[in-house]
Formats: sequence, structure tokens, C-alpha cells
Amino acid sequence: MVNVTRIDRKSVVLSPSSLACLAHIPAVNLTSGCAHDCLYCYARGYSVFPGENKVVVYKNTLDKLKRELAHKRTKPQAVYFSPSSDIFQPVSEVIELGYSVLEFLLASGIGIAILTKGFIPNETFKLLLTYPNKVRVQIGIITADDTLRSIFEPNAASISTRLEQMTKLVQCGIVTEARVIPILPGITDEHGSIDQLLSTIASTGVKRVAISTLFLRPAITASLKRRITDNNIFENLLGQFKSEKRLAVHAENSSIIPLSRLKREEIYTRFGQVAKKYALDLSICGCMNPDIGGTCNITGEWPANDTQSSMF
Repeated sequence: MVNVTRIDRKSVVLSPSSLACLAHIPAVNLTSGCAHDCLYCYARGYSVFPGENKVVVYKNTLDKLKRELAHKRTKPQAVYFSPSSDIFQPVSEVIELGYSVLEFLLASGIGIAILTKGFIPNETFKLLLTYPNKVRVQIGIITADDTLRSIFEPNAASISTRLEQMTKLVQCGIVTEARVIPILPGITDEHGSIDQLLSTIASTGVKRVAISTLFLRPAITASLKRRITDNNIFENLLGQFKSEKRLAVHAENSSIIPLSRLKREEIYTRFGQVAKKYALDLSICGCMNPDIGGTCNITGEWPANDTQSSMF
């Protein structure tokens, strides 16, 4: 059972991000905390994280957003959902708020970029399909094995649901990509797992995939230790990080514990080989791989001459 609290937001709605992949587009979080409860989520380490099974809904988001945009001489070309929560959490308050915010932005000529591992309700799907040129979607999918998904992403949408949504989005002309982040070393980085996942993604019509391996922070490590009951999975995963060193990343001057660069490059090479087999374009998230570089294209690509959203 998820404990939902509704409060007024005090901070601005359209917030800039220190992540390089989000540098040119404002972002919106409708909540603090996320009902999907992914064990590896980096937001677990944030000071505002309310705790497991807790979601704080910023109920005044739409009104505050309208006021913010009314005072801007130039409106953003697009807005990203969401840096540390999912707009399609299985919580009615979040779904309703998300629909109203998306409806307002799209009607105002502002594009939306969405990353989700959730179920997109039919009403919201219809809204997105009304503005296909104003929508970019990344569907998070780290495995083709739904049993494994249920361990690491207990309350997120099933793998079949995500694949169905990807297929429908592509068929309806919405720019759609897959996001295989994080790759779980020792669990989802072997050739067979990679081939199964990428072949499944390719079958939806998606042509581009973003990847990055798991990284650790204290809150993530604690979550994995506390929640993974299968000793083989636990040892195979965390055993990969023995003796690994911290790495500074482009996110509030913070640091993470990733696999060594050599290990990551070996994994990315394996993904690249399989991606080529299925004619998939592969990109690496540079935010979490600053020593390698790249971009996960999390916000999508927006034409520079989009005059509809240049002025408010």
C-alpha cells in the first residue's frame, strides 16, 4: 500500500537540471517519491525522498505552472517529465494531475518529453496522439524477463504492457525510444539477455536505444541489500562492484560508484554488436559515463525553427 500525501509546492515547477542530458530543457516532477519503487532508483539518495511506499503529490502544480509561464517572455520549447519520479505512477492523484498538466502544456504549444516505466492510461494516450509532433517518449525497459522486472521494478508496468505501448506510439507517429538504464552487471549484460531484450525492442518498431550500466550510491546499495532475497542475484550483481572507485558526475557535483571504465566499455561493446544485428541506433548516457561521453537523448530532439513555441 502506497501512502499518498498531498501538499502545495513551494519551489518552482519548471526547474533546470545539472545533468548534461537535461541542460537545454526545463523539467517537472509532479511528486516526491515514486510508487514504482524501483530498487536501483538514484532518487532514493535525494534529501527530499520521502521514503519507500510514500508519494508526496504537489497538488498545486498546474496553477503554479500557469503563473510561472504567464510571467515568462519566452516560453520553453518543451518540458521534460520527470527527473526523479514517473508521471504515470499507479496512483490516481498522480494520473489526474499529470493529465491536466500535459493537456495545458500541449494546448499552449509546448512540447513534452516523457520517460516512463508505467502504464499510460487510455485518456492520456488519446491526448498524446492529438499532438504527435509535440511529443517525445522514452520507455524504460531493462529486461525482457518479467519475473526479473518484478524484482527490480515491483510496481512498474509489465514488460508486455511497455512493449504494446511502444508499438502503438511508433505506429501513431510519435517519436519513441527505448531506455535500457540501468544495465545490471552480472544479471542482464550477458549476450543471451542482451539479444532477447534488443530483439524484443526492435519488434516494436523502435529504432533508437539509450544505455548505461548500474551505478551505486549508499541509498541504492542499501535498497538492493534490503530488498533482494535471491542470494544468487544479489551476489552476481553487487559482486561486480568490489574494489571499484568513485567517479565524479555532472549532477550537483556529486559522485557515484560505477563499474570500471574497462568493464563498462566491454558491456557497451556487447550491446553495440547486438544492436547492429537488429538495426538499432545505440547511445550511451554521458551523464553517468563522463569518462566515456555520449548522450542518452532523454529529452528528444526538437527542431530549432519551431515557431509555434518560440514566444509565449
